[in-house]
Amino acid sequence: MNRLLASILMPRRSGAIFQRYGVASVSVAIAAAAGLMLRRYDLPHPFTSFTFAAIAVTFWYAGTGPGLLAIALSWSVLSYLFTPLKVGDLPWDSYLIIYGVFGFLVSWFSSARIRAETLLVEARDALEIRVTERTAELTTANQELQSTKDELSQLTQKLAQENLYLEDEIRSDANFKDIVGKSPELRRVLKLVETVAPTDSTALIYGETGTGKELIARAIHNLSSRRSRTFVRLNCAAIPAGLLESELFGHEKGAFTGASAQRIGRLELANNGTLFLDEIGDLPPELQPKLLRVLQEREFERLGSTRTILTNVRLIAATNRDLNAMVQEGKFRSDLFFRLNVFPVDLPSLRERREDIPLLVRHFAEHFSRRMNKNIETISPATMDALCRYPWPGNIRELQNVIERAVILSRGRALVVPLAELKGRTAAVRLFNEETPAKPTRRRPVKSILRDVDREQIIQVLKETDGRVGGPDGAASRLGLKRTTFITRMKALGIDPNAVSGDVQEANDTSDLSDTLGELSIPVGANSSE
Repeated sequence: MNRLLASILMPRRSGAIFQRYGVASVSVAIAAAAGLMLRRYDLPHPFTSFTFAAIAVTFWYAGTGPGLLAIALSWSVLSYLFTPLKVGDLPWDSYLIIYGVFGFLVSWFSSARIRAETLLVEARDALEIRVTERTAELTTANQELQSTKDELSQLTQKLAQENLYLEDEIRSDANFKDIVGKSPELRRVLKLVETVAPTDSTALIYGETGTGKELIARAIHNLSSRRSRTFVRLNCAAIPAGLLESELFGHEKGAFTGASAQRIGRLELANNGTLFLDEIGDLPPELQPKLLRVLQEREFERLGSTRTILTNVRLIAATNRDLNAMVQEGKFRSDLFFRLNVFPVDLPSLRERREDIPLLVRHFAEHFSRRMNKNIETISPATMDALCRYPWPGNIRELQNVIERAVILSRGRALVVPLAELKGRTAAVRLFNEETPAKPTRRRPVKSILRDVDREQIIQVLKETDGRVGGPDGAASRLGLKRTTFITRMKALGIDPNAVSGDVQEANDTSDLSDTLGELSIPVGANSSE
């Protein structure tokens, strides 16, 4: 409807010449025909008004030339066919002037309207072009902003996970920052650390449980050019095999059941830093080729994603297993082993560096005494000698736990170590480490097994009661046996209560040296040479 009204009201100046001049002829002819028809029926026939309308229509739609033709035609028809009503005493030619003035006004108004419409159209077109350009600019800016927002969100998430990981590192149970010891074996290891640290080569740390493999890995990181970046650790044996891949490489949202959000893996967290994989021998076989690709190509993909992520990470691995033997057995990939074993570092056990035990004992004693608000100043020579002679199958971690318990039990200024427990541990370790025949020729009788168990139980109770058999607190009473029955069983098992009580007495005398030989005690903060 609006388009129809616009087509009627707006002037049209386009079209062929015959169409434009035809408008003048037709409009004047229609006006003349209407006047003649009205005059035939003796009705009022205002031909002058009809001609004004024809002239206005012609000027409006056809332009100036056809409008002048309409004026000429209207005047001719008015002069020869009609007797118009004169306006005053005006001559006939005055109507021609009136038609001309009227046509000029209509033409001027039409031209002004056309110019205004042209300006409006040009302004509208310029505005549409500007709006289109601005819309495109805003769309591009919005896309860039969304991309920047997504990138910022990923960086924020990564930073938050790094902060959580660093906070976890700060709260970790590492009880000392530096490596304690002066033995030649330890110096040899530290020399290797100084050699490999400035490079970006992969290091493989061998050592028994509790020898401080993570401390050596941290030392390599702290002496390298990556020390200002993140040190990320991952224990391959502490995480189930189904979750280890997600923990190491990360995953996208919806990658598997329960993956409600995107997770950044340890490899991505350690980018430009160091990744320490402890217990690398427990890495599942299905993950070994993926780790090999990271070492070779420096790239990986998250679970549920096809986008390849480049990484610049230094890998340090540790194990207490014989990887070479695992390769021979087919439990570990040989190519991955060769990639990891670029620079092997063998950590000595604590029994191989006994001269470091006094330094470690003093270090742990000072540390736990400060934590528990105690004042431990001395350690008896007998206690220190017993600690140095103990084989320490659990290495430094076992020593640390023993000293922590000793600080808890100590009431005075001297460190009281339960040496009797160490002797029991020694016997248990010796029993555990006894070699068993590969193919026994005969099964051991059940009676023999029960006899050994009974013997060990009686010996243990005699040690606890200082060799006392009778009485309310005697060994027989503790086992719920009569004194005569207990003595008969001891004779049958070949147990000498006097020998057992002598061993117990010697252990008690050793543990009480810190109270009776105060002048011979060693200060906790003394150097190893004292």
